[in-house]
Amino acid sequence: MVPTAADPFALHWSLYPRHFVAPRAPRPLVIDGNIDKPEWKAVPFSQAFDEIRGPDDAPPGTRPSASCQTRMKLMWDDEYLYVCALIESDFEVTANFTQRNEPIFQKDSDFEVFLNPSGSCHQYKELELNAINTVWNLMLDKPYDDNGHEHSARIAKPGQPDYYEVYKQQTATKVMQGKINDPNRGATWAVELALAHSDVLAHDRLGKKPTVGGRWRINFSRVEHQGEINWTWQAQRIWDPQAQRVTGKVAMHLPDAWGYVEFADSNASPLGDISHVDPARRDPAWPARLAVMNIYYAQRRYAELNDKQYASDLAALEGLYDPKILQPFLESSLKEESGISLALADNKNEYQFFVTSPNGIKATVTNERRLTVERVGGHASEMS
Repeated sequence: MVPTAADPFALHWSLYPRHFVAPRAPRPLVIDGNIDKPEWKAVPFSQAFDEIRGPDDAPPGTRPSASCQTRMKLMWDDEYLYVCALIESDFEVTANFTQRNEPIFQKDSDFEVFLNPSGSCHQYKELELNAINTVWNLMLDKPYDDNGHEHSARIAKPGQPDYYEVYKQQTATKVMQGKINDPNRGATWAVELALAHSDVLAHDRLGKKPTVGGRWRINFSRVEHQGEINWTWQAQRIWDPQAQRVTGKVAMHLPDAWGYVEFADSNASPLGDISHVDPARRDPAWPARLAVMNIYYAQRRYAELNDKQYASDLAALEGLYDPKILQPFLESSLKEESGISLALADNKNEYQFFVTSPNGIKATVTNERRLTVERVGGHASEMS
């Protein structure tokens, strides 16, 4: 799909990720691992998780079978984002880690939640837990590929710069069928979580508490067999300058590739994982976000080829970005205030790239993948 006169952003919207409409919970949930309680029954399950690269790029034999489905649900209130998940396996479910903040994915069957309320790709949070409710919480100041690193109680003590811990989070797991750590058969287990907004928003100065109509970037992952299996809710698909196409990656730390949770009233309709998002419900900043990230990946490849120095203009990046993604922002027929610009530091080791949409949304990305959006003349925000 390419831009058209009728809709210059048709290509951009065709790449829009999964979007889950979460209702306000009718009352605070008791977190006990029971995902059959009436509150959850009123919310539809998400689409099933798939191989992390997406069906088009998943190697043969890596996608989940019908007996290894993973699905989730979401609700929210003024204090918590509520998550439940049902995790089915026809192979052994392993759970060996028992100490809080151990690296669950290294051994165990692992369910993970990733949250970035501001959509900035910085100060995002991750929760991992196994089938016996051992948890690991961490914050990434920025993605690992941008020299980011873990902040957690696993690697640091209170008062140290790399310390991060949660204080109000509630978690529970429940074995629904089969038995854990049984090499002769599989098992089905459930997860129920209450993730406090105060914990999720910590250190994220641009993030906002949920309100009706607001959105956060979010994703979910299931890891098995010491990382050999990676199944996710939203596929991790990004622009690949070398392949010259959007490509699936085995990398969860691509926050710009995550999906959305939309916060809705308790009586909203439709709810759940809506495959065809009403244009009014989509993130209006999506085309601008996609455009700046296209240049981010092009610049990263350019620096790899040019002694870690970045390009000073689009001409130098020719062949590394997708011109169809940038085209609508370059068209002279668009409003005068729309367009693009690139600011490069004198040492060529840092840059900022700006895109302004005809709807008055400006997106900015830096060489460290810090992505912000704002209304022209307004303040940086999640544009919810």
